[in-house]
Amino acid sequence: MFERRLKIILASLLSVFAVIVLRLVELQVVHAANYRAQAERVLLRPASTLPFVRGRILDRRGRVLARDEPCWQVSVDYDVLSSEPTPGTQEMWEELARFGGETRETLSRRAASIVERINRWRRAVAQARGYEVPLREERMAHAVLTGLDDQRQIAARRQFDRYPRVKIENGSRRALHPHPSLAHILGQLGPVSAADLRKDPNKSDPRGRLLPTDRVGISGVEYAAERMLRGRRGRLQYNLRGQQIDHTPAVDGRDVTLTLHLDLQRALYELLEESLPEVAPDSPGGSVVVLHAATRQVLAMVSYPGYDANEFRRLYDDLRRDTRSTPLRFRAVANCYEPGSIVKPLTCLAGVGSGVVDTSTTFFCDGYFNREVYPNSYRCWAIHGTTQRKTHGPMNVADAVAGSCNVFMYNVAGAVGPNRLCQYFDMAGFGRTTGMGLREERAGINPSPSWLMRHRNRTATKGHARNFAIGQGELVVTPVQAANLMAVYATGLFQEVTLIRDGRDRSSWRLPVPREAWTAIRDGLFRVTNDIHGTAYHTAHWTNSRYALCGKTGSATTQPTPTHYRIRYRDGSGTTRVTIVPAKVKAHAVKAFEREHPQAVFDRAADVSVERVWPPPKPNSSGQKHAHAWFAGYLQPITPDGLPPKPTDSNPWDPPITFSVMVEFGGSGGRAAGPLARSIARIICRILGDDLDPDGLEGGPRRDSRSSVTDGLEGGAGL
Repeated sequence: MFERRLKIILASLLSVFAVIVLRLVELQVVHAANYRAQAERVLLRPASTLPFVRGRILDRRGRVLARDEPCWQVSVDYDVLSSEPTPGTQEMWEELARFGGETRETLSRRAASIVERINRWRRAVAQARGYEVPLREERMAHAVLTGLDDQRQIAARRQFDRYPRVKIENGSRRALHPHPSLAHILGQLGPVSAADLRKDPNKSDPRGRLLPTDRVGISGVEYAAERMLRGRRGRLQYNLRGQQIDHTPAVDGRDVTLTLHLDLQRALYELLEESLPEVAPDSPGGSVVVLHAATRQVLAMVSYPGYDANEFRRLYDDLRRDTRSTPLRFRAVANCYEPGSIVKPLTCLAGVGSGVVDTSTTFFCDGYFNREVYPNSYRCWAIHGTTQRKTHGPMNVADAVAGSCNVFMYNVAGAVGPNRLCQYFDMAGFGRTTGMGLREERAGINPSPSWLMRHRNRTATKGHARNFAIGQGELVVTPVQAANLMAVYATGLFQEVTLIRDGRDRSSWRLPVPREAWTAIRDGLFRVTNDIHGTAYHTAHWTNSRYALCGKTGSATTQPTPTHYRIRYRDGSGTTRVTIVPAKVKAHAVKAFEREHPQAVFDRAADVSVERVWPPPKPNSSGQKHAHAWFAGYLQPITPDGLPPKPTDSNPWDPPITFSVMVEFGGSGGRAAGPLARSIARIICRILGDDLDPDGLEGGPRRDSRSSVTDGLEGGAGL
């Protein structure tokens, strides 16, 4: 009995000993590397992050349009940013606001934005781990004033030396070309959003993933080329003895080259700046887009008015409140307009391509389409200054384009029908973005029968087709689509537009139209500006020894747009008050008002009304309507006798440059946009040279090094 108990006790002891031995083996052999790493981490200083340099943005000749530059910044500890102001910090914030030339409210919004980003990141981390953890960003100071030069940082150190929670640190700023024509194209950087963090393609890369304190492109090329411009952070690690044990260098972002020609861009902006007050005094702005027809590269894309992109943060409130000229609006890609008569050649192409007419088909224009049935509708255009309608007589395709005959287009559209007509609109790029990748770009509207039923609950009729055929009704396009439409007329080929040279293939296709139809519409477009009877001969005729300006005017009737809204409300005491809010859209006015008056009571339907519009109503206008003014055209090579050569398969004589110009509320396309088109032709030939080769002057594209910029941002020489 005793021996049996002794054996049990010894067996138990041996079992315990075996477990201990196995555990020691597991700790010291199996998991040795893991525990050794943990021990080493305890003996390490916190790793430092090495920032990357964001890639530059260059024009087609290598001139710098945007780049990172070192600077100084004023930062405030996070716990001050995230807490309510005290008497001591209140004084600090007031001094910061005065030093930065900003309002206290602006700094408060900036601080709140930083805190919200950190809180959002903390919640995301807690959700991923299942428990709350402190973030490194909560122990950091965050920049509230940036872009200080050496002299300003010295002044900042002196002024804020008595505030231990304020720090003057090294930083960087995005230096953008200051010419106002580039603000919309280059775009801006902004704080990382919750959506950015969710969609981040580099979530699994600790050096490449987005952090809540990062800034990313939020508009323009900065947004479109974010993945190319953004680099990867580096890492620097020391142990407690100060020995460097890891140095992974940062990887800078790649430079991005645009197809833009800086000289042409600036010259065309300055043309609008000088000419719009004269040709269209009521116009709040306009745009010009110039394309290289063979490649569809953007050579210029002007939206007027613009602003200095470096001053965006300081000027934002004033820019936002300017609801008349809307300088924040990227008109060339974000504004949609009825195309008016510039779409008439496409209507003819649809007719010939569909087989319902040919180039010799004629329709008689007596100023009206079926006067007995439609006495007050479907008329030809009114002769300026009268109520009479233009009577063209017998018209074929080339004649109808040259004379801009509405009646011819009504006949063609009725035969083609709305479905087939909108199919040709689709083939010409209407209702789709052009492929540049810009966040601001809108697709416009191609009002196909399915679109009309879905969005207007209407069945498409021949009446719709007749309106679309002359560029009216629900059909709307952007200025860049209009310029690309002219490239379709000039080459017979649709192709997506290129702004960023990223090596990506662009979609393209040839429209199913016989050669004689292209010949007829190009003949008509030539006659518009080069035949004494053409609709734009007196305002847009221009030739030199090698090229003639061809194209089409357009006038799209429109309504004045609201600039201010009147809101009647009851305040907290029940007193009825009225305020005027600057806004283009009612919903924006209501949102801005509710932000400023959270306690106000009002009825959105009954208490909000339009207070002011632009342009203002015209006295004694006799019902005269406002209109936007178009000219879309190209520079056609000509023979010594001043005529376009006959194209052949081996020598198509495709025009090298196409463009569009839009003047908002300019009225007549011929009178407002025509003279501008003539000036644009002169500028293009002067800057691009006799061959109209954007890379042909001064030995082709220019290149510079990152450390030596001779014609870009440095020194202002190229500005």
